[in-house]
Amino acid sequence: MSKKRRSQKKLARPEAHAPPGESQAIESLTIFWSLCIFATLVFVIGVLLMWFSVAAWQLAGGPRDTLLAFSDLLLFTAVVTGSVGGLLTPIVQSRRKRRAPKSLQIAAVAIAMMPWALLVFLMSRR
Repeated sequence: MSKKRRSQKKLARPEAHAPPGESQAIESLTIFWSLCIFATLVFVIGVLLMWFSVAAWQLAGGPRDTLLAFSDLLLFTAVVTGSVGGLLTPIVQSRRKRRAPKSLQIAAVAIAMMPWALLVFLMSRR
């Protein structure tokens, strides 16, 4: 069997290449924004799991304090990444040629605000 070779003329045609898209800087900013939002979601889920495990097992003493301290650290990290992701949401959407769907934008803002809501809940509880 012989392999079929493609003509160099066919590959060099302008319509054979993808149309120019976003700049590399905007693509990088979009990836950074999406990673911030995703990391915030993971940290919030981690905080909620820590709180649930402490409440469910009614741990006393050392392990309870360690889990609560670790959940506070996760909450702080979620606040930082959520703030960055929330601030980047309008910037990314205004710079891109093709905007993200409205549902994704609303979800990103909601996820970015979740750590702040948990922080307010934690402060009101203590």
